[in-house]
Amino acid sequence: MRFYIFILLLLCWACSDSTPTNRLSEDQMADILADIHLDEGKVSAMNIVSADTSVILYNRLERATLKRHGIDSTRFAKSFASYVQEPQDFIDLYKKVNAALAKKQQSKK
Repeated sequence: MRFYIFILLLLCWACSDSTPTNRLSEDQMADILADIHLDEGKVSAMNIVSADTSVILYNRLERATLKRHGIDSTRFAKSFASYVQEPQDFIDLYKKVNAALAKKQQSKK
């Protein structure tokens, strides 16, 4: 009997809509991810020998980026995970990230 209840619950869970309604918009996520990728580039360009130091520096830059965008790390992580679970949404998101990075690169010239 427990097995049937487990199967019923599993089916109900599998059929539910998995896209959270409170995830960040694509434009907002794209801006944040573009800034995070720029932070990664900054850390990488520093040629820091110690991996621990690189991770610490990257984490500080990431926190500062999220704070600048007014988003906490939990909401960002949950939103990112929801985009990862939807492949087409994730592809569309990264098209916007690439466009945002290209725009930032053009503004530096």
